[in-house]
Amino acid sequence: MNEITLAIRRLMQARGFTFVCLLTLALGIGGTTAVFTLVQQVLLAQLPVPRPAELFRLGDDDQCCVNSGVQSAWSLFSYDLYRSLRDTLPQFTELAAFQAHPNPISVRRVAGDPAEAFAGQFVSGNYFQMFGIAAAIGRPMVPSDDRAGAAPVAVVSYPAWQHRFGGDPHLVGQTVAINAVASVIVGVAPAGFYGEMLRPDPPDFWIPLSSEPLLEPQSRLIAASGSHWLYLIGRLRPGASAAEAQNQAAVTVRQWLTASADVAPDDRKRIPQVTVRLSSAAAGVANMRNVIAPALLLLFATAGATLLIACGNLANLLLARGLGRRVEFAVRTALGASRARLVRGTLIESLLLSLGGAAAGLLVSYAGAHAMVAMAFRGATYVPIEPSPSLAVLGFAFAVALLTGTLFGIAPALIGSKADPIDAMRGSGRVAGDPGSFVRRALVAVQVALSLSLVTTAGLLARNLDNLERQDFGFRTDGRYVAGIDLALGGAPAERLAAAYKRLPEAVGALPGVRRVAFSLYSPMNGDNWAGRIAVEGHAAAEVLESSWNRVSPHYFETIGTPLLRGRAIDERDTASSTRVAVVNEAFARAFFVNGDAIGRHFGFADLNGAGRPDYEIIGIVGDAKYQDPREPAYRTFFLPFLQREPTPSTKPPAPLPRSHYAHAIELHVTRPGQNFEPELRRALATVDPGITLERVISLDEQVALNFNGERLIATLTVAFGGMALLLACVGLYGVTTYAVSRRTREIGVRMAIGATRARVLATVLRGALIQVAIGFAIGVPLTIVAARLVAQQLYGVSAHDTRTLAAAAIVLSVSAALAAFIPARRAALMDPQQALRME
Repeated sequence: MNEITLAIRRLMQARGFTFVCLLTLALGIGGTTAVFTLVQQVLLAQLPVPRPAELFRLGDDDQCCVNSGVQSAWSLFSYDLYRSLRDTLPQFTELAAFQAHPNPISVRRVAGDPAEAFAGQFVSGNYFQMFGIAAAIGRPMVPSDDRAGAAPVAVVSYPAWQHRFGGDPHLVGQTVAINAVASVIVGVAPAGFYGEMLRPDPPDFWIPLSSEPLLEPQSRLIAASGSHWLYLIGRLRPGASAAEAQNQAAVTVRQWLTASADVAPDDRKRIPQVTVRLSSAAAGVANMRNVIAPALLLLFATAGATLLIACGNLANLLLARGLGRRVEFAVRTALGASRARLVRGTLIESLLLSLGGAAAGLLVSYAGAHAMVAMAFRGATYVPIEPSPSLAVLGFAFAVALLTGTLFGIAPALIGSKADPIDAMRGSGRVAGDPGSFVRRALVAVQVALSLSLVTTAGLLARNLDNLERQDFGFRTDGRYVAGIDLALGGAPAERLAAAYKRLPEAVGALPGVRRVAFSLYSPMNGDNWAGRIAVEGHAAAEVLESSWNRVSPHYFETIGTPLLRGRAIDERDTASSTRVAVVNEAFARAFFVNGDAIGRHFGFADLNGAGRPDYEIIGIVGDAKYQDPREPAYRTFFLPFLQREPTPSTKPPAPLPRSHYAHAIELHVTRPGQNFEPELRRALATVDPGITLERVISLDEQVALNFNGERLIATLTVAFGGMALLLACVGLYGVTTYAVSRRTREIGVRMAIGATRARVLATVLRGALIQVAIGFAIGVPLTIVAARLVAQQLYGVSAHDTRTLAAAAIVLSVSAALAAFIPARRAALMDPQQALRME
């Protein structure tokens, strides 16, 4: 305890040194701990349910949201296939099914009040039973709630109950209108439970699968045996074999496919190769984890490299301080202090600095983790991630502090304690040699190498983000807004839907500042994509032809700014009684027609055998626009008029067609960008039809930007860490150069006394500093090439071997290093020779 008190006193006497050390460590440990907080929360945390290790998922792939084909490795299941698996897999005590992605739903608590938008998820009745969780209030859903003909019920999430319903304890037992269907709230899920998947904006309501035909009459997916839309998670029975369950599941799926009438002839050949991979569901469905893991691991490596640079600075500072205390060590040695005691005292100081830096770093990590979550999930209203330091994070910070203090404090302590008492007592200026010189210079070279790698990587990722955001998407974003809507019309007749669509443009277009109005099945870059098999005039039925498609209103292309290249666009002439028409993009025309000559040609939806009637005449070709993956070329796409319905099919129609007549987006071109249109738009939609619920209004520019949350997080943080690394490397170089000048004071005085010019002294000092930079570059260039290859898969429009980025990083680092070394070099050049020669 006496040694600790003495160490604290010595650190308090050197306040400047202590402050610089604490700041350096706070930045290094704080940045690393902030990233580790997200790693722990996103990649390592398990579901907050009892015995999560018993949970296994059937499948391991993200197949969201509805799949009608044969999957090589089965991950998405129809309701009928789920029941077959539930009844034939004895290895599970419970096997639950749930919708792959929540749907927007409208909820009206009191008749006459406007409906509010929520996220709802259909789940099997044993969903909560399988997870083994009870309700916070009321009761959870039970299997009897999921029987055919059961009264509609729902369980509300704890965050929705707290924030949207004010924590009202009387909510349980009340009847609310969900998609215009009366449903009883039977319980509130426990706090902390967010469902089976970590994701932004998890479900607000869990609803039995049996209610799906009532709440989504346009879909009726539960009755479509060929539509796969459910994920499955089961709790493995104690002593049961996961491998045996996997094999039995694959056999059941193959048998079900063989007996199904909803499998195309070409797909039947693939049935023997179909597999089901059983994967651990201790952390739930890992879709978001799998997507964000590479980014977090890259950030963790970047933060770790920055921490190494900070530790190098700490080692240099401790080494310089130890050598500067040689006289003190010599006196203490002469008075009987052992070398072990000197090393112990210096090591205690190092550990105290590291622990203090870790404590300050926790404050940095708290703010940094919150900022990272806000950046990574920009646009989300709720994210079930707690960025505050947990016990695991505190333990990580403590371990890093101990490791840092020990590793980077022991060497300076040993070197500093080697001082010869006789030489030390003669004066530092007369001591020959510098035992720590090589170590300090090597540390600076390593810092420069790591900094070059980080700055170059930051430059590549920043250019990647810029290329993604500035590319030509094929539509305009200036003055464009998108309103998400939910048509909860409860199975209303087609006439009511058509009437609403006819009134909508007039009502919304009358709002002040609205220039154009359109609506569509889905809007550009909102993450949705509808695709299916088609039959094209001039192509044999045996050809497997597929295309994305959308359903749009008149003036849609003018509203979003996609150019019409040939023919005409969809307009008011395209009614229920007119010829069925379609507009295609350039990619569609090039893929299916020679020389892209598509005007006047015909195509239609195809059945499982590839046969179909050419129901649609192509009347126009528009430019390619990206609706889905910004890194890929625009998908071939055709557009159908909203006011036209399909002819009575001679064969079974594609399952998505009935659902496609419900618009989910309104596009606005306005003359007053930045205005809050939501209140006025909500009132206008209420006059069109009370069954239309407004979810949110967002600028099209922001909707596009939300696609790059991950890239923006990586680019911003790597630039921040790169800048921090650059600063620390320059500080390290400055410190080493300053110390070298102080050690050579007498030598410089002698040189100037015998005729050395100030310019020569300046050049000599700068040369020594820049040699360290050059050595760092020699180490850093191969390291940079390796780092660039690791991020190559994330780059768009820029090569991992981009020499301009590497050259720019090298120039920035060289100029910064030269400025850092120039200050002590200039001080040496301005030195008075007489004063230098009198110094001891």
